[in-house]
Amino acid sequence: MSSTSRSHRRPRRLLAAFCAAALLAGAAACGTSSQAGDDATMRVAYLSTANYLTTVRDEPFLDETMGPTNVDFTGPYNPTDAYAAVLSGNADATSTGTGSFINFIAQGQPWTAFAIEYYDGNSQGIVAAPGSGVESLDDLKGRKVAIIKRGGTGDYVLHKALEGSGVDVDDVDVVEMSPSNFQAAFTSGQIDALSSFDQNLAAAMATPGAKLLANGKDYDNHNVSIHIVSRDFATKHPEAVKAMYRALVRESEAAAKRPAIITDAYRHFGASEEVANQIAHFDVPTILPIDADGRAMLEAQAREYVDFGFIDTMPDIAAATMDCGA
Repeated sequence: MSSTSRSHRRPRRLLAAFCAAALLAGAAACGTSSQAGDDATMRVAYLSTANYLTTVRDEPFLDETMGPTNVDFTGPYNPTDAYAAVLSGNADATSTGTGSFINFIAQGQPWTAFAIEYYDGNSQGIVAAPGSGVESLDDLKGRKVAIIKRGGTGDYVLHKALEGSGVDVDDVDVVEMSPSNFQAAFTSGQIDALSSFDQNLAAAMATPGAKLLANGKDYDNHNVSIHIVSRDFATKHPEAVKAMYRALVRESEAAAKRPAIITDAYRHFGASEEVANQIAHFDVPTILPIDADGRAMLEAQAREYVDFGFIDTMPDIAAATMDCGA
């Protein structure tokens, strides 16, 4: 596992010590003008996907944007290991999908989200396997559809896409499967379709004979990417979190001008040219604050998660988010 460190050795401002107590009480308001926490070290467990918390680690502007905050990157992690690293105290920040974040806080896990990575939804969807004979969503009745896990993005996509079809989710044979087995199962006839996202979706779409049945642009999609820190770090170092938000905004602006930032990252992580070329057609994400509109989007998805039976009750979104755009 590789590790990247960026160190800042600027002197601590006297104002930071003077204001520390007040900031600890107001950590949820990321837009404070005080400087306490600026000289913190944020340990980022980055994923092997091209989200902006992963790609920003190589940007020359990161040191300038973070100011006196140190950033240590370790990874790449798979999502499960990244979450465990933060929860065990070995890292402070990572990334996930908004659905997983909702599941985490519904379980009472101590996370704080600080940035939404928004895209139009065309990087998540359902693809019929070659030779399956599946031509539409209605053909999925009684068929095997693979997802990574119940309540995850693939499960969400399946529920949302089937809402407008003649098939109920209960009529589908949903198969939980490790993504490392997706492509073999998809091409060998073990499954009839795949409901997934990102590189897994691109690999399925690039398979000769496969057919895209639906993507997130075809329904009212609320599931996007989100960047999160431990609640303890957010409480102690709100200015460090705000600085990282600003860095992600700059990375978003850079990718809008040069989308190869995204496809180059996937190639670095081992994506084939066929998969990278498919990913190049996906929407380039934008970083948004978790302001009133951002919270409303998360709350709408949380209500869907209750309706789908993924969680029992609505979690407190406001208590688990920071508005870094204020």
